[in-house]
Formats: sequence, C-alpha cells, structure tokens
Amino acid sequence: MKIFTGIDICEIERIKETFDKYGEKFLKRTFTENEIRYCLSSPKNTAQRLAVRFAVKESVSKALGVGINKLGWNKGINWKDVEVARDFNGAIKIILFNKAAEFEKKLEITDWSVSVSHSKTDAIASAIGYKN
Repeated sequence: MKIFTGIDICEIERIKETFDKYGEKFLKRTFTENEIRYCLSSPKNTAQRLAVRFAVKESVSKALGVGINKLGWNKGINWKDVEVARDFNGAIKIILFNKAAEFEKKLEITDWSVSVSHSKTDAIASAIGYKN
C-alpha cells in the first residue's frame, strides 16, 4: 500500500476578512455551490466552515503533489476541483472533479481519509490518499 499525505492550517480571521472584502466573488471562485450553501447556513459559524474547507482543499492538493492553481500557473488543481461534503454519519468526505480527479486516477488513489478541526483562531485539515 502507498499513501499520499497533505496537511494545511488556515487562519480563520484571514478567511473572514477575505469573505468580508470580496463576498460572493470569493465564494464562487473558491467553493462549490453545495459548500457555499452549507457554510452560509449558519452565520455564526460561516468563517470557521469556510476556513476548514479551504484547508481541506489545500491538504488534498498537497497529497496529490500538485498544489492549487494560483496566479494562473495552471499546473495544479483548481479550488472547486475538491468538494468537501458529509457522509451519512456527518463525517467529512471529499469529492474530486476535473483535474483533481485526473491526478487521483493517475496516482491510482482508491480511497481518502480526511480529518479536520478548528480552534477560535485556526482551522486544520489532513488528507490521506490510499493506493492499494
């Protein structure tokens, strides 16, 4: 078995400031419609929920070994290529699209384990991809 790991920590205040400044533009560039709907469903927890999802996307991109496309360099995945969802028990799971799904297939990753947490100030995510 081979494993692919990635971890990311994200400052919740930085995500809140970005959301406050750019609003819908930030949301639509970074998150899927399902993620936006979930994050906005609890105004008290919106910043934490956005920061956790941001950290998951970064950690998955690191596990895939490619990073996130920033500043138009087009070698990694796009923000919305990773969707954070919940399974039937409420546990975090990921759904990959487009470039992320292509990298997953190329690396022959068959399963993922994702763990998240947050404090008052930071959100953290760990992603582990498994190849049997």
